[in-house]
Amino acid sequence: MQFIHYRTLATTKSEFSINAEWGQGRSIFGGLTAALVLVHIESNNDLSDRELRTVNIHFCGATLADIPCEFRHTVLSVGKSVIQIEGQLLQNGEVKTQIVACFTLARNSSIDINLTTKVFPVAWQDTRSIVFDGGGLPDFVKYFDVRYTSDNLPYTNSTDSLISGWMRFNEPNEILDNASILALIDAWPPAILPMLSEPAPASTITWNVEFMHPRPALEVEDLLYYECSAIEAGQGYAHTEGKIYHPSGQLLALSRQMVGVYDKVPVEKKS
Repeated sequence: MQFIHYRTLATTKSEFSINAEWGQGRSIFGGLTAALVLVHIESNNDLSDRELRTVNIHFCGATLADIPCEFRHTVLSVGKSVIQIEGQLLQNGEVKTQIVACFTLARNSSIDINLTTKVFPVAWQDTRSIVFDGGGLPDFVKYFDVRYTSDNLPYTNSTDSLISGWMRFNEPNEILDNASILALIDAWPPAILPMLSEPAPASTITWNVEFMHPRPALEVEDLLYYECSAIEAGQGYAHTEGKIYHPSGQLLALSRQMVGVYDKVPVEKKS
């Protein structure tokens, strides 16, 4: 089932299960669960004229395939210009994904900083989509059109962590919204993986996304540009920082993650 199928469910139902084809290791792909909690929030609250500014996401446990997911939300605060809402995905009464979303109204201000337009190193027309063959790639990858513009693939023992490229859904059928962009961002592997010399488990623990406004309109066929690198790593954890750009070169979002890396499994001491 494509992303649009589950997003439609999240607008009308508070409980449904997710197919194993969206699996990532033992869990459902986190970009999907976070996006669906956001869809649930946006569908159940009047957010007229408000823009999503930030989303703080905690992956509290593995979301299992083919088990009912329950969606809940709580309005934390309502101000004249800011609304903050907490949303959760639960299975068997346990929180698996939790987000806090902040929506704002535009206000007049004397502060106005214009961002520099991004010059892309490679146009999307000069790239090729990753071919999903099922060998070593998570099943959910087949739902995305991901095109690298760097050679930093996972587990290539690279000297730096930069990951960059173009992205969209493999069957683009509607203009991207906030939830769609969330799912796309998380389709990329953690930026620490290129520095590993062999496969090792890694998982996002916390994730923060900040959206820029106003933003230019998007077309159905548009690809977004993504670049991300690790800014610090040690003791089994890495902190990454990414930027997402409109095809015009305008910054759309900032993404920061704390990632757990399990490349060195402790050796059990003999008694």
